[in-house]
Amino acid sequence: MSALGYATALAQLNDDLAFEEAAVTRYGQMAAAARDPRVKGLFKELVRGEAGHRRGLRHVIDRVVDETQAVILYCPLCGWELDFGAAPPDGAVAKCRMCPGKFKLRLDAAGDWTLERIHV
Repeated sequence: MSALGYATALAQLNDDLAFEEAAVTRYGQMAAAARDPRVKGLFKELVRGEAGHRRGLRHVIDRVVDETQAVILYCPLCGWELDFGAAPPDGAVAKCRMCPGKFKLRLDAAGDWTLERIHV
């Protein structure tokens, strides 16, 4: 997947990442301020969990912006994968391998990939 065609998903992932980063910071502050060892331990555990979420989101974002990853969408007729390859141009065409569907890849106004069915 490349960032091209995934504007909405990338924006949501970045929002989630910002939330996780803020949670790591805040829980860390709360752990440092806690006097009760059990409460301190709870906040440290929350920091570890949120840090894991942060790593996972960074991994997904890295995959989305990696232009060597194929753009794969799903056939709206049968659900099979439509592989448009890495960094396809707007207007690239793919034929579903499982049904008679043939589709053109389109970049919409929001910056997201959509499929336009080609009737044959």
